[in-house]
Amino acid sequence: MILNKINIENIAPCVIVPNKIRFRARLSDDISDVMPYLNSIIKNAVYNHESKILSFTREQRLITIYPLELTVAKALNETDAQEINQWLRDLVNSTFDNKDNITPLYEMRWRPTPLVVYNWLPKKLGCRLCGEQSCLAFAAKLVTGQKELDKCTPLWEPGNEDLLESLRDMLGLMGVS
Repeated sequence: MILNKINIENIAPCVIVPNKIRFRARLSDDISDVMPYLNSIIKNAVYNHESKILSFTREQRLITIYPLELTVAKALNETDAQEINQWLRDLVNSTFDNKDNITPLYEMRWRPTPLVVYNWLPKKLGCRLCGEQSCLAFAAKLVTGQKELDKCTPLWEPGNEDLLESLRDMLGLMGVS
């Protein structure tokens, strides 16, 4: 076991989403050594090895891990915050226990911006078949994992095979389906 406890130090209203919270927590132990392994198994993680910062989203929550600290935005409430901490503690410890079977990833994954993804969409203006107000809004949700590629039905039409393949490759590199 590498991480014994995660203690919440500060809870505040979320500045991104009303009616949700953000919190900062202190890790009881330095987890720097396990961060490249976490980067390998958390497919949507963005890791900076030099700064020892690992960020990712889980069920729309933005989680950022530092060697001795954790910040989370868009948690539902304090109970949710405790559940996130328990989940993360278990993940860190199981990753550490299994590190001999995991190839560490020290490189930062490239994360395309919504505008890059938008440029690869067929952009049938005004179709809204994906449920979003615009193709750019769809691209933003695609990048964060809130939408899936199959929701863009024009992308699956004949003639868009190259766009579809490029988007699958691009999103697959960052662990988004």
